[in-house]
Amino acid sequence: MRRFHLRFAITAVTISLLLLMQPARADEKADRARAVTALQNGDYATAQTVFRPLAEKGDAYAQFVLGQMAEQGAGVAQNYREATRWYKLAADAGEPDAMTNLGFLYEQGKGVPQDYKAAVDLYRKAAEAGNAVAQTNLANVYFEGKLTGQDDKEAARWYAKAAAQGDAAAQFNLARMVERGRGVDKDATRAITLYTESANAGFAAAQLNLGVSYAEGRGVAKSTVEAHKWFNLAASSAEDPDTQQNASRNRDMVAKQMSPDEIARAQALARDWKPAMAAAPVAPAGGKEMTAPKRASKEITAPK
Repeated sequence: MRRFHLRFAITAVTISLLLLMQPARADEKADRARAVTALQNGDYATAQTVFRPLAEKGDAYAQFVLGQMAEQGAGVAQNYREATRWYKLAADAGEPDAMTNLGFLYEQGKGVPQDYKAAVDLYRKAAEAGNAVAQTNLANVYFEGKLTGQDDKEAARWYAKAAAQGDAAAQFNLARMVERGRGVDKDATRAITLYTESANAGFAAAQLNLGVSYAEGRGVAKSTVEAHKWFNLAASSAEDPDTQQNASRNRDMVAKQMSPDEIARAQALARDWKPAMAAAPVAPAGGKEMTAPKRASKEITAPK
């Protein structure tokens, strides 16, 4: 399962929270607001210029953002060592987002020697502080068992915490566990609820699996129109080639069972669909950018 880390997604809500997050002089608040607005507008040069003095004065959020910019090469040359330096400073100051991204770099061995123990420790610390991305990553660690002992119950527990905060990847993974009764009680209805929440947030793998559920009538009333809609949405938005191909194949397969009017209705539903609003962040953050992970996705069987 793919690990996630925080990327730029500055919103008006984030700006408001950011300006309240730390006591600061009026001039520092003004600088912070200007830097965040620059980020929002993609003006990384200005953001870099304004954030750096704040970071050097110990502003943990500014340190975190400079780490992101160095990691992603936004406005500066990509430099994992520099990213690690800023993330460490922010993490030491208690910034959960920085802990999450630093854990990711330790796990990948980018900018620092690969260190699974350090990665898990950082994920856990950020997860316990309520960071949804860290909770999802920690759940993935337990689910896979590569960095720790394999533990389905712990994986489900952490997925549930992140899912409750609206993390689409956690909702998807928890739905798969609930659907199979892995680490939790098997519950087809709950699985559909979780798939639906994740799918409505725009998570393509969840849209694919929800389409399968509607196509086969598992945990929900069978509906070729709903199945076609979700397959169509997944096919159009998936970044993972397997998810995209499976969704396209399933859409075309289910269309063979539908009338022209039903296909038109399904296409209208897909055309009019809008992603649900993401939950407000628990703490000011750079935000999440979720992409469909390379997981095994479902494919419906050919109708007899």
